[in-house]
Amino acid sequence: MKFMSISGPSATRSLCAATLLLCTAAPQAPAQSPRPAAASPTRPAAAAPRVNNSFRPRGRHLIYVALPGSLERAGWLNGTGIVVLDADDNYRFVKRIPTWEYAGSMSPEQVSGMAASPVTNLIYVAARGRLGAIDMGTDKMVWSVTLDGKCCERPQVTPDGKIVVVGGDLQDYWYEVDAVTGKLIGKLEAPESPNSHNLNLSADGKTAFMSPNNKVMTISDVASRKVIKTIRFPDNIRVFVLNKDSSKIYANNNNFLGFLIADVSSGKVIKTVEVTSEDWKSKWNVTPTPRIPHGCPSHGIALTPDEKEIWLADGIFKKIHIFSNTDDPKEIDTIDTPEGTYWLTFGLDGKLAYSSSGDVIDVKTHKIVGQMKDEFGHTMFSEKLLDITFDNGHAQRVSNQFANSFGDYQTAEQLGVGPHVTPMPGSAPITLTGEDAVNAK
Repeated sequence: MKFMSISGPSATRSLCAATLLLCTAAPQAPAQSPRPAAASPTRPAAAAPRVNNSFRPRGRHLIYVALPGSLERAGWLNGTGIVVLDADDNYRFVKRIPTWEYAGSMSPEQVSGMAASPVTNLIYVAARGRLGAIDMGTDKMVWSVTLDGKCCERPQVTPDGKIVVVGGDLQDYWYEVDAVTGKLIGKLEAPESPNSHNLNLSADGKTAFMSPNNKVMTISDVASRKVIKTIRFPDNIRVFVLNKDSSKIYANNNNFLGFLIADVSSGKVIKTVEVTSEDWKSKWNVTPTPRIPHGCPSHGIALTPDEKEIWLADGIFKKIHIFSNTDDPKEIDTIDTPEGTYWLTFGLDGKLAYSSSGDVIDVKTHKIVGQMKDEFGHTMFSEKLLDITFDNGHAQRVSNQFANSFGDYQTAEQLGVGPHVTPMPGSAPITLTGEDAVNAK
């Protein structure tokens, strides 16, 4: 047998090709998949390798802060839009959702209220001029309406996700709007309540409590749009909240540092509670009247989910006064908020309170435990925010912008006064709210 001698670059390429062919053709031993070690009396079986699911969609717990969210701050102070914060990561900035575009030469409309629905997965933003709905799965605005050109004040959405009730801007009526399309359904006329301002719905969404910046609150049936009754207060009604069954109203009043309690059944104010720990009258009852935010000593009130405490904003001394909710309410503590509190909202589990001063407050200890800041590290001063949990981009539970004691709709359903909203299946974190949070302690 003769062998041919091959040399040079072409020989090298030929040998490499032959080697590769032989290696490829050679039989390979089957790959052994890793197996957990066998169990023994002294050594339990090892767990199978974990699959990395970090790229899968997951549940989120977020705070939505609408801007500009207060008449008491410059419109451009924190910019415009909705700033989203991560409630599970020390309120870290997540993103800013655009609402409406404004020219730099213009002052933006103040956001006058915000509500959201786990049924429609929409968040409803009212401004003094229009009402818009943003899809929380895409962060895109799906509709924006001006209605008759005289909207809009604090909105609320019924628990079934069908109707948004929203005030005309300082009118004597509130609108009913289709929650999916933004189409006007009708109006809740309230001729005894001019200067429409704040609005609360009962936990079942059937009754509207319509509060003007005036002395008479009108209570109407949402379905029929008929007036049920009116309640007269001694001075203009400001912020107010409801107890679980909406049988009592806790309200701020103009020219008063304290709160009033009204009985819905009788239609009468049954209790007047004044702050006595501060000499507020000597600072308020002077000429000229001092410049106090919102033009009243107290603009902000909250009823804890267990209904044991009433929290009251103090615009004169920049405090929150905490009262026992008893037959004879007494002041039991105070919280200093140097930037001033003019609105209070409770989180979903009732353990945290969110103040318009930008502070996050532990409800049990009455201590400030965090701050809400935008992407530039600036504290946000907004009176319009919501606490929402999500699963794969779909809202599961939504707080109310008012600190009513009945919590979110899931709690309302458990109390027998609200419809059930079925959460989407998934990994959204389960948190407790209202009575659940109280009973879990």
